[in-house]
Amino acid sequence: MLSELWLSQRYLRAGKKEKIISITALISIIGIGIGVMVLIAVISVMTGFDKFLEDKIVGTNAHISLEFYGGLKNPYTAVEKLGSLPYVTSSAPFIDGQALVKNDKYFFGVEMRGIDPKLQAATSKIGEYLTEGNYDFVGNQVAIGRELALRLGVTVGDKISLISPVTLTKTDFTINAIFNSRIYMYDSGLILTGIKAAQDFYKMPDRVSGIAVKVDDVYKVDNIKEKLYRDFSGFGTYIARTWIDANKNFLDALKLEKIVMFVVVTMTTVVAAFGIVSTLIMSVMSRFKDIGILRSVGAKTKSILQIFIFQGMAIGIIGILLGLTAGVSLALSLDKVVAMISKIIGRSLIPQDIYNFDRIPVNIDVGDISVIVISALLITLVASIYPAYYATKIIPSEAVRHE
Repeated sequence: MLSELWLSQRYLRAGKKEKIISITALISIIGIGIGVMVLIAVISVMTGFDKFLEDKIVGTNAHISLEFYGGLKNPYTAVEKLGSLPYVTSSAPFIDGQALVKNDKYFFGVEMRGIDPKLQAATSKIGEYLTEGNYDFVGNQVAIGRELALRLGVTVGDKISLISPVTLTKTDFTINAIFNSRIYMYDSGLILTGIKAAQDFYKMPDRVSGIAVKVDDVYKVDNIKEKLYRDFSGFGTYIARTWIDANKNFLDALKLEKIVMFVVVTMTTVVAAFGIVSTLIMSVMSRFKDIGILRSVGAKTKSILQIFIFQGMAIGIIGILLGLTAGVSLALSLDKVVAMISKIIGRSLIPQDIYNFDRIPVNIDVGDISVIVISALLITLVASIYPAYYATKIIPSEAVRHE
C-alpha cells in the first residue's frame, strides 16, 4: 500500500508536460475548500439561530408544565414536593388562559398568565427580559411585552381593558412592567399578572392551572417527564408538557430548514468534485504507458485502483482541511465581516430593531462539523472511483503499443 500511496502523490506532482493536471488539481482543491467553508459557516449560523430561539423559548416558558385537570389546590405544597426531587431545580404555580384586549374599535386575543413573581423568576428568565417597571404586582397590575405595548400605544402606568372569556366582563388593569424577550409571538401576545388577580379574572378563587417546572438538563426533558409521572403523585390528574412538546411544529420546521440548507449548500461540494473526476481522468490518460508497464510487471488491479483513489482522496483531504480552517475562522469572525460590510454600504446589515439582536448568533458544533467533513470525504471518494476503475481496464499490451 505504501508504494501505491507514493505513486499517487508522485502523479500529482506532474512534470512540465502535465502542468495542466496540477492546475486542475489545484482548482479542485480550492473548489472543495470553498464548499466546505461555506457549509461550515452556514450551518454554524443556523445552529446559532436555533440555540438563540430555543433559549428564548425556554426563557419565557417552563422546561416542563404540569397542567392539572380541574385545577390544583394547595399549589405551594406541590411546589415543596417537587423541590425534593433531585432532577428539579425550581418550580412555580401559574394560571394560564386567554383574554380579549380592547384596542380602540376592535378586539384581539392574548394569552394571560398569572404567576408568583419570585418563584417564576427562579424558574424562567423573565427577570432578564424586564425593560421597564417591576413584577411586584399589587391588585390588578400586569406586565406586557414590548410589541404589545407599541401596538396599544401604552407604557408603564397606563391602563388597559381585558375581557375574561369566563365572565365576558371588562376589567381594567394597570401596566406595571414591560418586558422584551425578543420573540415576537410572546412580546405581542403575552400578559403577565399576579396569581390573585388571575384567580379573580378567571373565577378560580382557590386553584391554579398548573406548576411550571425547571429541570437540571433542558435537553433531557422527555426522560425527566417520565420520571415525574413516576415520582410526583397525590395532587390529582395532570399532564406533563415539555417545552419541546409545546413548540414541536416550530422546532421541526427549524430542523427541516437546517437539513434542506445542508443539502443545498452541499451541492457546491458535489460540483467541485467534478473537478476531481476531470483531474484523475487526465492523470490516467497522461500515465497510459506507466499503467501499462505497471500491469506488465505484475501490478494487480487493486494496486492500480488504489493509486488513483489515493490521488483523488489527497486532493479532497487537502481541500477539506483548508475549508475546515477557513470555515471555522469565517464563522468566528462573522460579526467583523458584517460590521465591515455595514460600514461599506453605510447602514446596518442587521437592524437591531427588526431582528432583536446586535450580533449574528454562531454556534460551532463538533457534531455538525463532523457530518460536513465525513460528507465531503464520501463525495471525494465517490468522485475518485470511476477514473480509478477506468485505469484498471487499460490493457498492458495496447498501452505500450499505443506509446
